[in-house]
Amino acid sequence: MCKLGDIIVIKEFKNEFGKKIKRHSFVVINDEENIIEGMRYDLICNMLCSFHDETHRNKKLKYKENLEINNKNLLLSKRANDKNGFIKADQLYYFDKSLIKYYIIGNLNLDNLNNLLKIINELDLEDRIKIITTNLKENEKFTKYRR
Repeated sequence: MCKLGDIIVIKEFKNEFGKKIKRHSFVVINDEENIIEGMRYDLICNMLCSFHDETHRNKKLKYKENLEINNKNLLLSKRANDKNGFIKADQLYYFDKSLIKYYIIGNLNLDNLNNLLKIINELDLEDRIKIITTNLKENEKFTKYRR
């Protein structure tokens, strides 16, 4: 069972366009059951991405919604890929845990978890949060932008 701040790897999921993606890391920001757009969910996550190189790092960190993460920010198990990267704070992925397979690889330290949640709240006030529900129902492809 995952909890707030855990870093999980989801074995297969659909991105915001409905394309299937294999094995990707996410940070759990909510694990309470609720309903969105008439669909049940019990997990909300932000995507974790790796930097390809220093140029990519500099490009991504120009944006408020990308929070830098390195191994000092994390408490990880030996399964982690050991790469520095960033969290896409503006994208909230909604999941139904019964429809996905995942495993926990570690967790975000408390300071960085609080920083992530602060950025999400700021982006929400600016109407810059993307609600991604493509994983809640099979064969359903849509991303809902909060207004």
